[in-house]
Amino acid sequence: MSDLQSTVARRTSRPKKKNEFPARQLELLVEKAKCGDLASFQELYRAYARKILNYIFRMTGSREEAEDLTQDTFILAYRNLGKLKDNSKFQSWLYRIAQNNIYQKYRTRFRRIESIEGGEEDSGMSEMPSPEKTPEGAALSKELRTVVQRVISELPEKYRQVFILSAVHQYSYETVAEIVGRSLPSVKSDIHRARVEVRDKVKKYLGENYGMSGMQG
Repeated sequence: MSDLQSTVARRTSRPKKKNEFPARQLELLVEKAKCGDLASFQELYRAYARKILNYIFRMTGSREEAEDLTQDTFILAYRNLGKLKDNSKFQSWLYRIAQNNIYQKYRTRFRRIESIEGGEEDSGMSEMPSPEKTPEGAALSKELRTVVQRVISELPEKYRQVFILSAVHQYSYETVAEIVGRSLPSVKSDIHRARVEVRDKVKKYLGENYGMSGMQG
């Protein structure tokens, strides 16, 4: 196994949180990685692996396969860095590689999201709205995460993709449009429709007053 594969294999299952880089630092790291500097690419990995892992998990529903596809995504990214013309677009390029891996794996179908153990840190559900942390609220919060997870899995694929990027990862409309390679008006429309569908279905499951205002379109 190469140094890169070994590093990714060790870290994919539990990548650490790390803030994104300032634009100039990102461009320099990508440029160094293009020249074969593995340490620079490992910095990029530490910054983006968690996001890519959570994104793939949301799209596929399998933690195990999300880990495998995340590893494949970064190995492919490293091997194909020379094809990236604009270093500042590394993030959106990385997401597109991940999306292509998902399409290759699942073709025209996606698995329903499974429930996974390990709490909010593992599932990424900490980014979703939740009730207050009273004992009763904690139980509702767990139920809400499960319900939202189920509802996301029921979205049509194009809505699921933009909803995850917007509501879960909290990217701007412009960033989502860049990642998915679609027009800004189309993305805004689909995000709105996805938010409405998720909000309405969650209300149907849980009722009207469980902190869903954050999903207003």
